[in-house]
Amino acid sequence: MNKRIAAAILTVLSTPALATQAAAGTALPLISQAAEHAIRAQAGAPASTLSLTPAPLDPRLRLAPCSRPLDAFITDGGQVRYQTTVGVRCTGRVRWTIYTSITVESLAPVLTARYALPLDAALTAADFQLQTRRVPGLIGAYLTDPAALAGQRLAHPLRAGEALTIDALAPAFLIHRGQQVVLVAHSPGIDVRMAGIALADGRITDRIQVRNLSSQRIVEGIVRSSSEVEAPL
Repeated sequence: MNKRIAAAILTVLSTPALATQAAAGTALPLISQAAEHAIRAQAGAPASTLSLTPAPLDPRLRLAPCSRPLDAFITDGGQVRYQTTVGVRCTGRVRWTIYTSITVESLAPVLTARYALPLDAALTAADFQLQTRRVPGLIGAYLTDPAALAGQRLAHPLRAGEALTIDALAPAFLIHRGQQVVLVAHSPGIDVRMAGIALADGRITDRIQVRNLSSQRIVEGIVRSSSEVEAPL
């Protein structure tokens, strides 16, 4: 679906004459207004922070007048994104549905990188500054509080000046290299626990190597908590 032009997907359950009449037809701006209203209602954000730009509808489009208020719904599970597709339909005496695209942006203070940061960088408040920006999508997708950076790392590199999104954060390491951990092995009727030393940092479900302190063997296990690594017997 073109991001700049509304898709001309139209379902008409009335007669061709009604669908193509030019006089007293549904005004195209009403369709865009209904689509914008649906996004604002779903976003739940202050009107002053949202900037909505509807894609232009084809001025040649003619729709039969609707006897009821237009009904608008967001596609893709109701998720509001930078480019959001909204269906607008008439459920009156005549029935039709048309889909249009709305560009969604937010104007609000967000954390932006002071300089380029590499993948897996440990983040601190000193790495960022709070700047008012117009950003794609909803503000809820961005970090606004420096306190939320504690223990966080980057899931992908960040450019200088780039706004920090929540999905750019990687889960914090639960286990750190050199930390003493408990090696846990399970099998039917047997539960073995041994002391070990982690040989790498690890997040939940990461596979890391651990040195068994009893046998000095190096085994690979799965991080299950901040102190336990599950290893095969």
